[in-house]
Amino acid sequence: MSNNSNIQILKNESDENKKKVSLLCVDDERNILVSLKRLFRKDGYEIFLAESGAEGLQVLREKKIDLIISDMRMPHMDGAEFLSLAKEIRKNIPSILLTGFSDQDSTIRAINEGKISGYISKPWEDGEIKLKVSSLLKISRLEREKERLLLLTHKQNKQLRNWNKTLEQKVTDRVNELKQAEGMLDKAYEELSNSYEEVIKLLSHAICTKEHMLTRNYPELPKMAKSLAEKAELNEYLIKQIYYAGLLFELGKLSMPESLLETPLGSLSVDDLEKLMTYPEIGASVLNDIANFSDTARIIEHHYEYLDGSGAPGALAMEEIPIGCKVLGIVKDYFLLQAGNYDGVKHTPKQAREFLNKNKIKLYDEELVNLFMDIARNNEDEIEAVVEKKLTSRQLRPGMILSRGCSNGNGLLLINKGKAFTEEIITRVIAFEKVYDVPLEFYVKN
Repeated sequence: MSNNSNIQILKNESDENKKKVSLLCVDDERNILVSLKRLFRKDGYEIFLAESGAEGLQVLREKKIDLIISDMRMPHMDGAEFLSLAKEIRKNIPSILLTGFSDQDSTIRAINEGKISGYISKPWEDGEIKLKVSSLLKISRLEREKERLLLLTHKQNKQLRNWNKTLEQKVTDRVNELKQAEGMLDKAYEELSNSYEEVIKLLSHAICTKEHMLTRNYPELPKMAKSLAEKAELNEYLIKQIYYAGLLFELGKLSMPESLLETPLGSLSVDDLEKLMTYPEIGASVLNDIANFSDTARIIEHHYEYLDGSGAPGALAMEEIPIGCKVLGIVKDYFLLQAGNYDGVKHTPKQAREFLNKNKIKLYDEELVNLFMDIARNNEDEIEAVVEKKLTSRQLRPGMILSRGCSNGNGLLLINKGKAFTEEIITRVIAFEKVYDVPLEFYVKN
């Protein structure tokens, strides 16, 4: 799949987010309905009102409703019963129950029976109910997107199988290998549906398919950002978001031409530099509409800000810059200097550290730079301590351990650094080379 296709898949949810979202509000008190309509209409929602459970069910049958807000106490049919019947019409529709203090037993019963997504106590706080609605809609969109990805995968697999049937006999071995890859892909998407971390791995691999990505050439970057966050004694949640941002901060570069990525920043024209520096905002916009990724997106959006206000995209300064952005910015520049993409000169790790030290207070947080020095030196010592041998697949033996990650010709990571070889893995590697006619290189610890 091409890089443009990857970007298109990532933006599908953003496109869906622009569609009109409809809410159904059900309450036997007209003034409550009017209040809800006034509250949500200014946010662009399409509002449908019903003064009884029966009327609400009729609306649900006739209109495409994305979320239901229902009062608990209503004559003839209470909110719990109404929402239970609503789920028979639309199984996966999210719903919120409005309850009073005396309705707690009924509310607990509705929750235990799995008929509602959440509840809000009356009288409600406007901010609370709006946040609840927004969160449930985001979760619903994410579930639909996961289903769409699975359907797309199965469709592509079917097309691939039909294509394979037309191949000549001499490529039978390739067909078998591709079928094995299909099974691995199906398994990957199954795991994706159950874990947000699998989404991150998928996006990270997509990033590493481009040759001039920093995280492709320096895979230790995210881990060192995490180590710095831990050494700064940040909370566990923020540490995880910084690690995710370290993996995904180059996401926006997938839409950039190679000519921009391979040219050092100092050699770019003003127009090209301005175009390149939109990548943090592009990456953040892709992640912003995915539930639970908004904090990661914020770190990515502002990881190029500097204390003196000379960064992008917001020209933030000093305490305006979130701590996660400061952490990632230090680690990113440490490797950017070594790659030669900062000023056109490939700095040694020691020179990169000296640059950070020289510019602390002006560009970087002084305390964070001081903490990072030990992390950087330890990483450099580990690299120097590893004695490597470069081998072909035929020279591999069970028990050997990779000292570097192994990638194919397109930069896709095949085997992670630190992986121990087994007979099975060696057999698969040799089969891969034969099928794709691509010789691989393996660096193993001596």
